[in-house]
Amino acid sequence: MGSKPFQGRPLLFTGALLWLTIGIPAQAEESQPERARDLRYGWALYDYHQGNAFEALTQLAVAREQGGIQGHGDHPALVEGGLMLSWGMTREASRLFTRLLGENGEGSTLSPDIRNQAWFYLGKVFYLEGEHTLASKNLDRVDGDILADANYDLFREWIYLRARLAMISPRFGDESELTSLKGQLEATDIWSLYLQYNSAVSALDAGDAAAAETDWKELIAILDQTRHTGEPDAERQGLLERARLSLSRLHLRENHFDEALEVLGAMPMDGVFSDQALFDYAVAATGQGRPERALDALESLSDRALFLPWRQQVPFARAYVLEQMGVPERALPAFKRAADHYEARIGELSGIRSRLSEESLMAQLSVQRDGDGMLTDPYGRLRVEPVDFGLAEVLATEAFQQALGELNELYRMQSFITERQSRFDAFRTILDTREQQRQVRIAQTRQALEEQQADQWRQLHQEFRETISAALAGEDAEFFMTSEQKALRDKLDEVETTLAELPDDDTTASQRATYQRMRAYLDWWIVDDYGVNRWAAQRQLRGLNHEMERFQAQRQRVEALMAEDARQAELARRIADSERELAVLGQEVSEALVSARQILLNRVDRMLAAQQAELNGYLVASRHAQARLADKLFRASHSAGAGDE
Repeated sequence: MGSKPFQGRPLLFTGALLWLTIGIPAQAEESQPERARDLRYGWALYDYHQGNAFEALTQLAVAREQGGIQGHGDHPALVEGGLMLSWGMTREASRLFTRLLGENGEGSTLSPDIRNQAWFYLGKVFYLEGEHTLASKNLDRVDGDILADANYDLFREWIYLRARLAMISPRFGDESELTSLKGQLEATDIWSLYLQYNSAVSALDAGDAAAAETDWKELIAILDQTRHTGEPDAERQGLLERARLSLSRLHLRENHFDEALEVLGAMPMDGVFSDQALFDYAVAATGQGRPERALDALESLSDRALFLPWRQQVPFARAYVLEQMGVPERALPAFKRAADHYEARIGELSGIRSRLSEESLMAQLSVQRDGDGMLTDPYGRLRVEPVDFGLAEVLATEAFQQALGELNELYRMQSFITERQSRFDAFRTILDTREQQRQVRIAQTRQALEEQQADQWRQLHQEFRETISAALAGEDAEFFMTSEQKALRDKLDEVETTLAELPDDDTTASQRATYQRMRAYLDWWIVDDYGVNRWAAQRQLRGLNHEMERFQAQRQRVEALMAEDARQAELARRIADSERELAVLGQEVSEALVSARQILLNRVDRMLAAQQAELNGYLVASRHAQARLADKLFRASHSAGAGDE
């Protein structure tokens, strides 16, 4: 146990970050609202709480392209960074946080506590992924005093992570700094206890078995003193059992069998590590020269299912102990049963490897589900248990869990892409319907234009303009006469016709004289009103020209719209571009699926091959022991028969 077991992709980060960005004041001047002020932000948060990280990221990206989310400052970007981390996009999230918070958080409008916690979670993610340099860089940005005031639990974990980095490499901290970090935690703090366990492991790796033994004994003493306080703490109990198991194995390595038996005797029979403790107890008892006690431990262990690979050594160990007890008659059939067991198991593994596929692998895994799909733990890993516990060892590895989670996410993304592709068919149907409606409207418009007789009106307007222009050029005053003047002229023309038919006498002479005066008056009136009448005609012509221009412009616009629909074309272009982009994304996802599937199967195949190799060693040893004992028994029986003769 080299570190505290909290591996996995950190959906915990987004949960904590959403609590930070929504539940507490985020800026000194303005408190973050409890409700989303922007509908798009609310939509993204809804998708997040439904467990749809990809959809939430999509909503945030769309909102950013449409002008950004209003009323929430930088917090949507923080949430986006958390969602990126939940999808394993650590590099992208790191760039986003660095851009948002600044290299050292300077100039950011976020409050110091949120800034600290953002750096803490980012550093923690890199630590979980084994990126220790990046983890140290981000954890060093955290202000410990501010973090302790804001969230003391995170402060304790921050101390633990920095201390672990210092243990891993001197580049992240020297011995004095490590001592200082340990001193900031209470001796009974769970993080301090994990540090002490890992300190023992580091000392053992460095070849200092005495220091490792001292650390483990001190750890066991502390846990023994605090476990009876009435606190139901399974984690402390598990750490205590693990420390005892590690200490006993150190004693076994040094051939201190009495000390090993004493430590193992204090372990519970129903604990997390009880099976491993039983086997180690059998080894210690055998080394102590007490095979009967070893056989009792192995008999108890053999009654349990031999699913885990390390338990496969139990049948051979049981037969070996019987041989050491000096009962070859019992040891020989035990070795035979062990050999048969290993041979059958090797055959099973060969069959599993030959039929290994994604379907057969998933059939061996029981994934917990609810109405919305597969369940995940707080770190984004699938809640899954093996149907065959022979897969428990590989299933427990972080690499397998991450590969399995990525495969599931890729399938979800592929389903998302397929669902989006199906929408394009609906979009095309909408476009076709719009085009049909447009053609109907075009036919109706053309009919209306024909009924307006636009060409005839345009021709009449042109003739009218030419007539007025000619009258203006010839200064034709009579053309611009008013209706009253035209009426008087017509009346005078009738009088002139009538007078022409009358005889010449005094009466007609007087009438003709009156006519001449009226004709002269009309001529004077026409000439006198020429300028006014001409201006009035020109004004009406200008008004008519303006209306005809508007009419022509509207008609041209209608004709242009009927000829081509720019909006329809733009929609069709955008749909075609989106289809191409989605097709490229779909191809990339398909390739990633093939790669993820192969990685997953390769890990399982390597695990099965390693099990086969180990079992083959036990099989060979069992056959050799069986042959040796058979020969020994044969020689003994032959010697006994010769003595009788």
